[in-house]
Amino acid sequence: MSDKFIGQTLADKYKIEEVLREGDSGKIYRGTHLSMEKPVTVKILSPILASDEKVVKQFSSEARTISRITHPNILNVTDFGSDKNGAVYLVLEDSTGETLKDALAREGKFTVGRAVKIAVQTAIALSAVHTNSLIHGHLSSENILLKDTAGEFESVKVMDIGAVSAEENNLSVDPASAVSAKNLNYSSPEQNASNAEIDERSDIYSLGVILYEMLAGEVPFVAETSAELIKKQAENPPLPLSAFRTDLPANLETVVLRALARNPEMRYQTASELARDLNNVSSGNFNEQVVNIPQYTKPIENTNNNLWKTAFVVLAG
Repeated sequence: MSDKFIGQTLADKYKIEEVLREGDSGKIYRGTHLSMEKPVTVKILSPILASDEKVVKQFSSEARTISRITHPNILNVTDFGSDKNGAVYLVLEDSTGETLKDALAREGKFTVGRAVKIAVQTAIALSAVHTNSLIHGHLSSENILLKDTAGEFESVKVMDIGAVSAEENNLSVDPASAVSAKNLNYSSPEQNASNAEIDERSDIYSLGVILYEMLAGEVPFVAETSAELIKKQAENPPLPLSAFRTDLPANLETVVLRALARNPEMRYQTASELARDLNNVSSGNFNEQVVNIPQYTKPIENTNNNLWKTAFVVLAG
């Protein structure tokens, strides 16, 4: 089916060329800034959401805030507004590259070094977002962009920050079912619970899922509904990463499990703390005392089985 925006000029400035992907709140296009002759990424809010004054106001407010964040690991916002035909849009820098989701589908598990470097860059980006009183809210492997660089590993660009979700803005939808299906398996326990408060620690959980996925080749829990995911998160620990590979430093498992703690109080409290411990693991300077495993857990021993038995207490906390 043809797209009415393809080939059109938006707001007399942006030539819309092709659909890159479709999100919960609208489509994302590749385009060109005509006067600057520069490639851009354009997100156009779906017509249903664009007709809702409350949603447009939220979209504009978040766009204004996000536009103030300039960071090398974030797909930066360069413009936003609406055109004469009522299209509400957000313009970002060029998003040429491959999503982490597509890279994982093509390659399977990543090397430990590559996974850690991607996770560190993502955590640093999240820290910048959280410092500006925003949360991502929909972090998954699909909205992490990998861009080639001259170095050994690629550069990360986090996309879709503060995305407006059609489900979340539908007042008839129960909060426990508000997470979109494609992001469900990356969502934190509190995102799927009624009347729960969501903060930056929810993003940390989602990054824990992504790090697990890069190391194991699959997410820790797979579910079709929020209720099913809540049950799995509450009753079962993830399979040990040692079941998927033999080259994993035991301390890295500790970090992953803390990020995946079911209770937000047991997780890393900031993304910068998570980035720090990941850097320490990769440099060999990791200190288990820094991780601050809750006192009610058993002492961690350097065996995979004992580590995961201990970690389940954290996950179920």
